[in-house]
Amino acid sequence: MALRNVARQILGTFMAVFAGWLAAVVFVALEMVVYLIVDPHTKPRAVYWYPMGFGIVMSFWIIPVWLVVLIPLYLFVPTSSVLWRKSVCAACGAIAGIILAYPFFHPMWGVDETDFSVWNYFILAAIVGGVTCFVGALTRNRFKPAN
Repeated sequence: MALRNVARQILGTFMAVFAGWLAAVVFVALEMVVYLIVDPHTKPRAVYWYPMGFGIVMSFWIIPVWLVVLIPLYLFVPTSSVLWRKSVCAACGAIAGIILAYPFFHPMWGVDETDFSVWNYFILAAIVGGVTCFVGALTRNRFKPAN
């Protein structure tokens, strides 16, 4: 594999991860808009600051997954694989996001899984994983050489 091809593929994974991260930040911003409408105690600045803070914290979780999981998968899964179909890739990404988030919200840590706010994090993990993989599959022809 030529160094230029590897760099191009890593750029493709970065763009996919950025899209997943951005989708989660937009989701949280929309959620804060709903809170602003429904709850009179929500401050308008929460619509901006909460998604940005959440996005920063989320990046500490996404970057290691990108480096350890996504880059090797992107480099070594051949373009002829069924995993590159957009629907399959998005579903696998959403499931992987939930699986990777589960250890952080396991009942062993005192987290009540019946609490809706915990499920909100699983929804966000599924959004990040699904969008990341969907964008990766969508742009694979641009960044990944056919093999």
